[in-house]
Amino acid sequence: MLFLRQIRAVGFKSFAEPTTLNFTKEMIGVVGPNGSGKSNITDSIRWALGEQSTKSLRGSNMDDIVFSGSVDKPAADFAEVTLVFDNQRDIFSTIKTDIVEITRRFNKKTRNSDFFINGEKCKLRDIQDVALETGLTKSSIAIISQGTISTFAEAKPDARREIFDEAAGLAKYKKRKLEALKQLAKTTENLTRISDIKTTLEKRLPREKEKAEKAAKYKDKIEELQKIELTILASDALRFETELSSLRDKRRQLDIEVQKLANDINLSQDELDVILFKTGDADKEITQLNLNFQKIVERIANLKAQKQQVEARENSQNVNENVDDIKARAIKKEFDEKSISLNSEKDLVSSFERQEIDLKRRYDEVNDQFKTFHMQSQEIESEKNKLQYRLEELEHKQNTNNLNPMSGAKAIIDNEKRLSGIVGTVGSLIDVKEEHQIAISLITGNHLQSVVFKTSEDAKKGIEFLKNQRLGRVNALPIDTLNPSPIAGSQRDLIKRAPGFVGFANELVEIEENCQVVLDYIYGTTIITRNFDDATRLGKSINFRYGIVSLDGQRVLPRGAMSGGSVNKASNIFAAKKVDESFDSEAIKTKITTLDKIFVEKQKTFNDLKEVREKLIDDINQIASNIRISKNSINILDSSLIDLSDNYKIITGKDLLNNQASSSFDESESIRLAREIAKLETERNEISIKVNGLSESKTKTTDRQHELNKENKEKREILNNWKDELANVKSDLNILESTNIQILKRLSEGYNLSLDSIREIHFDEIENPEETRTRIQELTIELKSIGEVSMDAIQEYEETKKEFDYYVTNLNEVQESADKLNEIILNIDIEMKTQFKRIVDDVNAALPEAFQKLFNGGTARLIYTNPDDILETGIDIEVNPPGKKITNLNLLSGGEKSLVALSVLFSILKVRPLPLVILDEAEAPLDPANVTRFARYVRDFVENTQFIIVTHREGTMENCDILYGVTMETKGITKIVQLALDIDKIKKLINKNKK
Repeated sequence: MLFLRQIRAVGFKSFAEPTTLNFTKEMIGVVGPNGSGKSNITDSIRWALGEQSTKSLRGSNMDDIVFSGSVDKPAADFAEVTLVFDNQRDIFSTIKTDIVEITRRFNKKTRNSDFFINGEKCKLRDIQDVALETGLTKSSIAIISQGTISTFAEAKPDARREIFDEAAGLAKYKKRKLEALKQLAKTTENLTRISDIKTTLEKRLPREKEKAEKAAKYKDKIEELQKIELTILASDALRFETELSSLRDKRRQLDIEVQKLANDINLSQDELDVILFKTGDADKEITQLNLNFQKIVERIANLKAQKQQVEARENSQNVNENVDDIKARAIKKEFDEKSISLNSEKDLVSSFERQEIDLKRRYDEVNDQFKTFHMQSQEIESEKNKLQYRLEELEHKQNTNNLNPMSGAKAIIDNEKRLSGIVGTVGSLIDVKEEHQIAISLITGNHLQSVVFKTSEDAKKGIEFLKNQRLGRVNALPIDTLNPSPIAGSQRDLIKRAPGFVGFANELVEIEENCQVVLDYIYGTTIITRNFDDATRLGKSINFRYGIVSLDGQRVLPRGAMSGGSVNKASNIFAAKKVDESFDSEAIKTKITTLDKIFVEKQKTFNDLKEVREKLIDDINQIASNIRISKNSINILDSSLIDLSDNYKIITGKDLLNNQASSSFDESESIRLAREIAKLETERNEISIKVNGLSESKTKTTDRQHELNKENKEKREILNNWKDELANVKSDLNILESTNIQILKRLSEGYNLSLDSIREIHFDEIENPEETRTRIQELTIELKSIGEVSMDAIQEYEETKKEFDYYVTNLNEVQESADKLNEIILNIDIEMKTQFKRIVDDVNAALPEAFQKLFNGGTARLIYTNPDDILETGIDIEVNPPGKKITNLNLLSGGEKSLVALSVLFSILKVRPLPLVILDEAEAPLDPANVTRFARYVRDFVENTQFIIVTHREGTMENCDILYGVTMETKGITKIVQLALDIDKIKKLINKNKK
């Protein structure tokens, strides 16, 4: 049988040059002197087939297999051997080609070996598996050397059985058994480990179960308490929202009333000021009239006295003319002086009166401006208060919104330049007709602040930004990943025909075309109807499959739940949105600041006008006082002049006032005085009437003053009460807002709910607050009685239980694996026993024939040293050469031992043929006759086996089909030549090389 067709070697040991051996015959001889490199051919085959032991290759390390250089040839960097096999008989069952090339290359620099099968790189294990199929393994009979023969013959029975193990093909079984034993060891180790873990977990479970049950009980109680708390918080939040709205309205109304009443009081005070001013003038005028009245009375009395004197004079004729002249001149002089003074006072009064008129005109102008600026200041204050209320509402709303789980939307929009793919909030993108706003508002809910992104990657970056910056949370809607499921077409046709159908929500909202998927996602499964009745009827007809909302805000939810009631303005998020667009907090603050500046300017002008007005009043009063003083002086001078004129007239008969002589001849002095007295009495009566009129007017004015004072007092009391009430309302509002913020914060942080969410969720009403409080106390006591718990205990127990169950299952599985491995090992042992026993029996059957051919007679047989343990028994050989009875192999000669070994080895080869056998000077110890028998006996096996025989024996060379001569013409470098079968020439060649 031709199996190995070619060997190619380069750089391997002494093969410095590329060397090729082509094998075309079954029995090949390799001849040459010792040291020429014959055995390197055998080593090259073993090395190429994966031999790892450098000792077996007659070296100390792998570098020794690389050509080390010679005098004329440098050392090689690598060694490479290629074996070419004929695979037409499928000896390599795993390789489906007729020719199989196996190559091994060792690189001295990298110290790595590379393996190739048919040019494709492979692993050492692949090569070793191929070697198993050829039988060329360390313990097989495929390579038989002189050392192998002597070792086998002299080996102990236990060592000798290795060849039979190899012949029986037990290597693969041993390999499988070794792998199974390793796996079993690991499995046993795992079994122990898993069992230990299971035991540990089993001990932990009861404790953790107790903790978990305690935690579960605590959890149930705390959840019930939280449910009650949530109900109370939600109820309080909604109630507080209503109360806050009511308090804000009340505060706003009180502010308006307070402002209005304060304005009324100011107007009344202005009227009082005017009244006081007029009353002062009236008092002054009455005082002046009374003075004039008194003077007239005195004048009348004086005239009456004069009249009596005149009448007495007329009766007296003894008048001293000289004395009268002196008196007359003195009176005239005094009269002239006082006349001058009188004219001066009159001029002064005229000047004062002109000043008074001018001051009063200026006062009226300033007072009008004062009132105008006062009114403007009040209007500014009122406008500022309104804006302040609006700002407070917005800030409250903002504080409330900041507690919204979706408050991150503003942060996203504010940082639009830093992020990518932001389309906008849903609220900024959609547009809804007014008649649909309430219904759409209820559907939109928190989605108003959802942020639309172009892609999921953009959304992810936005969420990561909020997380890293701790800016709240956001509901992100990436356009590229939204997968809505709108109402199906067949259902849509049915719904459209329903009474009261208004439209599908996603068709009643407008948005940019590329964002339509957002509408379908939010509104795609909701229907709008005219009223609640239409909604309930439609819900029943479609089996409550979709959500339905009426135009007035009543909802029929999927699966039949309902939500509804009154709808306030805040529920219309689109209306609120418009307000927010018109009045954002920053704009209001700016406007308030502007109004503050205007108010300060107005107030400054107002204060300036007030000072001017007060100064004018003081000036007018001063001028009036000056006029009164001057008029009083004039009256005194007038009276004095009249008295002087009367006295002068009495003396001279001339009237100084009228610059005419007394008409004594027309009428007597007494008659004139009587007429003047009558005139003065008339004037006195007129003054009395005027004083009475002024007094009456003053009384009315005083009554009005008292009335205004009373009204103002009452108004001030009301104003103070309202201010107190306003202060209380503001205090209540602050407390309520603070409490409400805490409640909303608790709802947001504890339950992830916003005020809008609460409006959408139906909470059970607390029917009996007393029972609820009692239940809260009970739960609190029960929670305290439970004591400290770890809420992780439930999960820890579940994980431990899951882990325990896993290890129980795993333990069973590993135990099953161990049982299977034990079964596999048992079956392998059975198979190895069977195969081993079969090979021994077969060899025993073939051994007598081989023994007789090699010994030319005699008998031999194999025996077990331990028949009871086939797997561990050794193999002994019982031989009887012709004419001898041997009890111990050691009693045989060296040649006889070799023949015994060869008999056994060839018997094995006969029953288990190998495709290739290498005989490396195996026949060296034999004498020529036995060598010839040996060589001829080898020839009997060439039909099934190819032989490569390294030899220097003639009998062997004569029986080979072809001979290769191995020489070393250059020291250290092997050269191979093919030789003709001329024994004499071969001998000469060998002897020549020996020399």
